[in-house]
Amino acid sequence: MVQPQSPEPVVIEPVVNREKLRELLALETEYPTLDFKSGYDLKEKHDQVDLAKHVGAMSVRGGFLVIGVDGQGNPTGSVTAEQAKLFDEARLRPKLLKWLPDTLEIYSQVHDLDGHQVVLVHIAPNPAGCAFFRADGQYDQPGRSPKVVFHEGDVFYRDGTQSVRLNHQGLEQVIRRRVEHQRARWQAEHTESYRRLADELRAGSAGQHVAQGPAVEFNLTLEPDVLVEAAIELLRAKDDIPLRRLLSRAVPDLRDLFRSGDEDGVTGILDRLTSLAATFLDLERHEWFEQVIDTLVSIYGIGLETEAPIVNDPPRRSAVLWLAIIERVLALGSLAVRRSDWWAVRNLVARRHLEMRDKYTTWLRHAMTMASRAKLLTARDGNQEVLDSILSRARNVARQLEWLRPDVEPEDEKVLTGLTQFDFLAGVVAMADSTNKVGLFPHFARFYAERTRPAAQRLIREPAMREIIYPGDDQHFAAALHTIDRDAQRAAFQYDGWDGYTQDVYVFIQEQGVRAESSWTS
Repeated sequence: MVQPQSPEPVVIEPVVNREKLRELLALETEYPTLDFKSGYDLKEKHDQVDLAKHVGAMSVRGGFLVIGVDGQGNPTGSVTAEQAKLFDEARLRPKLLKWLPDTLEIYSQVHDLDGHQVVLVHIAPNPAGCAFFRADGQYDQPGRSPKVVFHEGDVFYRDGTQSVRLNHQGLEQVIRRRVEHQRARWQAEHTESYRRLADELRAGSAGQHVAQGPAVEFNLTLEPDVLVEAAIELLRAKDDIPLRRLLSRAVPDLRDLFRSGDEDGVTGILDRLTSLAATFLDLERHEWFEQVIDTLVSIYGIGLETEAPIVNDPPRRSAVLWLAIIERVLALGSLAVRRSDWWAVRNLVARRHLEMRDKYTTWLRHAMTMASRAKLLTARDGNQEVLDSILSRARNVARQLEWLRPDVEPEDEKVLTGLTQFDFLAGVVAMADSTNKVGLFPHFARFYAERTRPAAQRLIREPAMREIIYPGDDQHFAAALHTIDRDAQRAAFQYDGWDGYTQDVYVFIQEQGVRAESSWTS
């Protein structure tokens, strides 16, 4: 199995809005997938060539360029308004295509930070695994020979925080990317046949065949399209035997893959189970939704099957499994929020495996703690731990699995808004269920408060929702809201994110005798 790369806190996604910029600047240092540049004047040939070099290097793994900041992410004021206009996508891409292949995929946006122009550019991984320069990159030097930065046919990659010519180490990255692309291409080539079968299932005839045929035909090796449609037909036929057999086989099948180190195989099963859970949630088939979540809890326990107790130094493969499960739980939570299915929200949060230590009242807290200890959610910047964005990772899962977003397109902001609200509600549920009122880290805090505030307002306005999420008395509920707000404001400091509730929520908190630290004035 390919050795894992060192974890980075940069979540690569095709997002270039202000929230993403703040998230990247808060890292305060560069990474292989994040490069800070003080400025570029794209009217100048040497700046065009230098930018092309870095974009080409980023095309191996994908990443971000932030232009107009120093090495610690502080705005420099070096980019003028006129220079910033040249970074418009419609103007930037044609300039770069002088040297880079037509498969180049970039997104860019200009932001004003305290009067300074800052440009955020996202570079997608090239489907070929790398970008071959199509022409020499050179520019004139007064009184000297032209400066050649790269030649036609060259390949650059990111070696640490430098963009350099491809060497043996870089070639391994390219091969890895190429293998991943070929796997995706193979799947795409077979998609049409799977779609045809799915259409037959929707028509009913093939669904009846699955429902009436041997239960063994319905299993987790089916493509997700076929699996989901077959499950729907089985529910319509009121035949639950194949579904029960599939869920009972999921745990031993995944255990075999887990023990063999097949992370791709593990991810495949988790994706199929998540797709089933999302479908049952969307169709309001709560019984089967709950049974799939039961199965995921049992799978979660596979990572706990070890002789020594797992406390401060969890095995990496166990932490990888737990994090992968929770990323999908969060994505399911976003769908539950968008569906206003508060029972499902609580069901997703309140789960735990019996082998977990008693201090962990929810698998969310356990997984994120263990992932952090295994350095899957953090990277070290000097003596400081930098936290990854778990919600951005969950959003990537929703991008990949269409059943997690039956109501929206892949890039719809409602997915992220649902994630921030679910994360907030998860903290409320955790405090309701914890005897010592310990909540969760407020990951929602790094995003704009406007995304999350409606969830808090609904809690105080909708008694039925409140009864499910926090069934305790008003005073304890107000104290929980106050604690979450305090922790979120501390966590949001670097991100220009959470800055407090709306006034009506603070009024509710204060009416219960809890001193609220609000940012509003009466």
